[in-house]
Amino acid sequence: MPDQKSQAVLQRRLLVLECIRRLSGRSERWVTVGEIVNDLQQQGYAVETHSIRRDMKSLLEIYPQLECNDNSHGNGEAKSGLAHGYRWVGKDEHMQGGITLPEALSLVMVERYLSQSLPVLLNRPLQDIFLKAQQTLELHKKSQITHWPEKICVIQPAQPFISPDIDPDVLVAVHEALLNEKQLRVTYRATQTVDAEPKIYRLHPLGLIQRGPITYLAAMANDYVDVYLYALHRMQALELLTEDCRQKSGFDLNQFAASQGHFGSASPIHFEAKICDHLALILQESPLSQSQTVSEADGSGFRRLAADVLDTWQLRWWIMGEGDRIEVLLPIELRQDIQGMLTRAHAQYF
Repeated sequence: MPDQKSQAVLQRRLLVLECIRRLSGRSERWVTVGEIVNDLQQQGYAVETHSIRRDMKSLLEIYPQLECNDNSHGNGEAKSGLAHGYRWVGKDEHMQGGITLPEALSLVMVERYLSQSLPVLLNRPLQDIFLKAQQTLELHKKSQITHWPEKICVIQPAQPFISPDIDPDVLVAVHEALLNEKQLRVTYRATQTVDAEPKIYRLHPLGLIQRGPITYLAAMANDYVDVYLYALHRMQALELLTEDCRQKSGFDLNQFAASQGHFGSASPIHFEAKICDHLALILQESPLSQSQTVSEADGSGFRRLAADVLDTWQLRWWIMGEGDRIEVLLPIELRQDIQGMLTRAHAQYF
């Protein structure tokens, strides 16, 4: 098995060939060593002119489709006004190149942050590509671009939770049903009571919503037209049916997620509250909505916040999390709900 250095040289030479073919274009113009070096450096590779010259000497012996215009004085300097260079003339030859550093970096970031959103049917074949991307970055550690994943970290602005286990067969069937627009027969365990009996539904899947660590399937059940969310980890058994699923006219997954993905009534409300100065600074940088306004501080140092928002559980959790930094004023129903939760919480600590 070739060592790491040999692998790096092999990959660099494949990329040099791809660079020549791309820069030559349909006109098959001659490409200079300087252009090759510049192109690879712009992609993030740490390459030097003498290395590329050695590469070209070896490549010319291997690829008959690669032509050299040896119009030089032997040191790479052109003579007779025609640039010393190379071109690829194998129009009908498919050349298998390596993954470039930008491609490898993109794939590594996709695997880290988006792989859970990819269909399982596509994610499995991508594993080899993800591995090749990791190996490409490993082979070119001298390039600064390979260290980019170490300089990026994404954190959730909430209490982290461990993702619940999802049966792999369930995940595959759900993804296949969504891709092929087929119905599902699901044995589903709700969370209302611990000893509740699982129920069987015939689901018409519409889309997946990832909310924190939990994945939900938006679907219509049986013959109903309303769309509800079904947590994948609560699906105890699942059968992919051959019948096509029903479609809901005008349904938009993004709009549904915005209104129902945080639970609650999701009805629009005009929200007003008294907030401390520090919270006001945070909300001025990251507003609750486009309509948000924050007044000047009053005599007690508090400001008045006003914003049009959706009435969701997430709103209530945020308010409760802010504790004494916020006092809900409107709507009255929301103020009473928060007051009741705080009263019950206070009673538990005394």
